[in-house]
Parts: sequence; structure tokens; C-alpha cells
Amino acid sequence: MDQIFDARPFRPPACAMVGVLYVLSLAASVALATSRGDSVLALPGSESWISAKAKRDADAIIKEAFSSSTVYDRLAYITDTFGPRLSGSSALESALDWAKDQAQKDGLKVYEEEVKIPSWVRGREYASLLSPRTKNIRIIGLGGSISTPDGKPLVAKALVVNSFDELEKINHQAEGRIVVFNPDFVDYDTTVPYRAFAASTAEKYGAVAVLVRSISPYGLQTVHAGVMNDAGIPAAAITLEDAKMFERMQNRNQDIVIELYMEAHTLPDRLSRNVIIEMEGCEKPQELVVFGGHMDSWDNADGAMDDGGGAFISWEVIRLLKVLGLKPKRTLRAILFVNEENGSKGAISYANKHQHEANLTSLAIESDAGTFTPYGISVTSSKKARAILTHIGQRLLSGIGSGNVSGTEYGEDVSYLADQGVPAGSLQVLDPRYGDYANNPCRAFGDGVSGETDPMKSAYFWYHHTEADTIDKLDPEQLQHCAATMAIWTYTVANLDSLLPR
Repeated sequence: MDQIFDARPFRPPACAMVGVLYVLSLAASVALATSRGDSVLALPGSESWISAKAKRDADAIIKEAFSSSTVYDRLAYITDTFGPRLSGSSALESALDWAKDQAQKDGLKVYEEEVKIPSWVRGREYASLLSPRTKNIRIIGLGGSISTPDGKPLVAKALVVNSFDELEKINHQAEGRIVVFNPDFVDYDTTVPYRAFAASTAEKYGAVAVLVRSISPYGLQTVHAGVMNDAGIPAAAITLEDAKMFERMQNRNQDIVIELYMEAHTLPDRLSRNVIIEMEGCEKPQELVVFGGHMDSWDNADGAMDDGGGAFISWEVIRLLKVLGLKPKRTLRAILFVNEENGSKGAISYANKHQHEANLTSLAIESDAGTFTPYGISVTSSKKARAILTHIGQRLLSGIGSGNVSGTEYGEDVSYLADQGVPAGSLQVLDPRYGDYANNPCRAFGDGVSGETDPMKSAYFWYHHTEADTIDKLDPEQLQHCAATMAIWTYTVANLDSLLPR
């Protein structure tokens, strides 16, 4: 997406394009649900407990949301102005200050809750291939890594493995080596343990450092950042292309010699804060619906997708309701979390401080998987609660294709509320390769219907934790579509006669 918004006119839900997106999203959702063994409930009969007012309110939210580009404009501002927002950085604090100030200018109730967060610093880093040829190796140190010993470059031969099992079989060869992990990308959840545990595993066998193939289904010489578990040896991610090259070299019995230098270190924890934007309930203000995204990003990424979009659509929910004069029965609480990427201290702090509200929280939803075309939510809840949510989606959101309930995933930041028994879920979005939006990376070459139905294999992971996570990967209308979807789910749940059944 260009930085100057090329506004498209609002397309009412009944129009052809939204109808096409609905068919795509429904097909994707059904395929996803079927693959997981979920049941896809049939539409209920004409009898419905959804009131006419609830339908009018939902339609008003949709119209107001699609008439604006507020989320994109604000997200473009913070990503362009403050850039990457690693926990402990001044950029994160400046972005939080700006969001708080703007939300107050919207006339919204805003407050902060202090959080102590880690402060990991990357420092200078580089890697070079010395043999069988010389080549610069693109690396990005993994979050939490230590530096190379004594502040000096480390030179060692490499050992390439494709899995933990393979390393286990030849562990005697790891002594004194830089172990290169080159696992094939299966899906994100299956493959990401290599980033987390590669260093601590290789360290047991005497490795001096670890290089891990970036966790992505596709590479264009991009390196993907991410957090690792504690280890006593340095660790960095490398490109898919270099990982595969090292494997080919090893298969030819060529000696691979690498020079690695890293200055990574951890400073004492620093004070930050979750920013909370709230609309108090008019009948049962002590009862809650909680939703949000996180404001921090990795230091190589502007964090538009991960997760400025999720944080800002949550803020937009409250703004939309304020503009429309809609008041929920229960309190709606949008949380702009901090430190999701390398510690989740914002989420842990919120859950601990609000544990007394767990039984009063009807639902917690997070958006942290991109803000492309939404098709619904996933949720872990009782069967009765799931049936209620399904009915809401079918009655109020089917017209814009985002009323499906499939899967049981929930985001990291709401996982600590789920541990307390709160029904929890995630906003579900289509692969960006679906649809005719300008941010579709295959728009010029595909049919707009050839994305992945499994969100853990989405093209979202082409950009995830890289320099390519920039505002042009998002679309103004998709962002407003996500905001409308989140608003209708949360506002309607807040207006139910009772809390969602546990």
C-alpha cells in the first residue's frame, strides 16, 4: 500500500465485492474447520434472540467503520514516525505516549498500568562465510541471545542438521562447531521450536554457537527475528537461502567455516506500561469484555502487521462506538499490551492485577495474526458459549463475511486470562493472497482465491518479524473491516443478558 491513501469508496455489505469476499472467507473458514474436525453449524431458523436494535447497531458500526481510514492513517503515522518499537526502547515509549494522547483527544477514557519489562539490546552483529568461499551472511541475533565470547569474533566450522533428531544422532560431531539448523517450514507452530530451543539443545553437545534458518515458508534473503530460550551460547537467524546453501556444501563434504560476531546483551528491566482504552458499561460496569493487541515489535520491523494493526483496531472499536453514541451494558476494555515479543510481561501483569475480575470477564479476544480480510474468530469456551457466538456471527456479521466461528486458538496476550478460565479467542483473518486488494503480494499473478486456509501457513509469515513488516503490507479497508468485526463481536457480547457460560 502506498503511504498516501488512495481511498476507495465505501462498498455496502450487499455489493458484489463484499459478497465475493464473504464466499471466499466462508469457504476458507469451512475448509479450516473441517481440517480441524470442528463442526460448522447450520444457520438457525427464523427465531432469534438477536434484537432488531442489535442488528441496527451492527449495521451502523459497519457503515461508520467503512467510511473511514482512521486505523491506517494512525498506524502509518506511528510506523513512519517512530519505527521499530522493541521493548525497552524510547521508540516504544514515544509511540505509547502518542497513542494515549490521541485517544484522549478522541474523548475516550484512557489510563495506564505500569509494567516492568526486559531490555535486551542487539548491538552490532555480523557473520561471514570464510570457506569454501567468502560471502557475507545476513543474520539477526535472536532475542535473549548473549554476545560472542570476550567481545571478539568467533571462528568455527559449521555442522548442518535438519532436525533435533538428526542432531541427537550425530551429537558427537557438534563439539566446537557452529550448529546450523535447517528445518523445513511445516507451519509456524510446528517449526518455531527450532528458534526457541536450538541454542540450548546444541549447547548440551558442546556447540559454540547456533544459526537457525528463519521461520518462514518463503524467503527473499530476509532474516526473521524472534525470541529464544535462555542459553549460554550466541544464536542468530539466517536466511532460507543461506541455510540451504550450507546444506548443499555439507552434502559435498566441503568444510564450512564461519566467522560470527555479536554484541547482544541484556540490561536491567525498565518501566513501561499497558495503555488501556475503556468504555464503561451503562448497566453492569463491573463486568467486562476485554480485547487488544500489542504495541511492541522487533527492532528490525516497523510492526505494522505485528502488531500495530491489532492494537489500533482495538482502539478503533471504542472510537467507533463513541462516534455512534452506542453504550454497552458491560464495560469494553481495549488493551494496548507491551512486551509480547520477548517476555509477555504486559499480559502477565494485566492478568495478575485483574485476577479478581476473571469471573466477571465474559470474553477476551486478541488480534495478533495480521489484519487482513477478517472471516471471524476462534475461541476456547464452553459449547454453550460457542453456540451463542456462532449465532451472533451468523446474524450480525455474515453480510461482511466475518461471522464465522472456527478453531480454538487464542493469542499470547489473552492466554493468561484463558488460564484463569476466561473464554478466550483470536480474530481470524484470511491469507493476504486472497482478494483484489493492493497489498495482495500475488495480485498481478494470481486469481485472488489461492491463499492458504491454514493461518499457520499464511503469507503473513513471509513478512513476520522482518524489515518487510511495513504499512504497505496492510490495506485501509481491510483494517476498518477488522475494526468493524471486532466491534460487533465485543459490543454484542457486552450487551448479552448474562456473561458467556463457562
